[in-house]
Amino acid sequence: MESKLLGGTDLLDHTKQQEVELANRRRELAEQKKREREILQQLERQEDDTAEIHQTYSSLQQEVEAKTRKLRKLHLKLQKVLKLK
Repeated sequence: MESKLLGGTDLLDHTKQQEVELANRRRELAEQKKREREILQQLERQEDDTAEIHQTYSSLQQEVEAKTRKLRKLHLKLQKVLKLK
């Protein structure tokens, strides 16, 4: 009879342990997704920087237009980030 009671306690402990492990795994997955998003954002920034470095302009007006487009694009990204907070 005592072994069944102890077995019930063991089952409760086992369930609690599984819940803790599940919570830890969910936290790890959330952290991994956050790191992946950060890496993708960094890659996107690097690609933009590389494209800008290799871009040449035939006139000053063309350079102004290209940089204005980039400024608008960055402004939209900023607005999206501010809306998420």
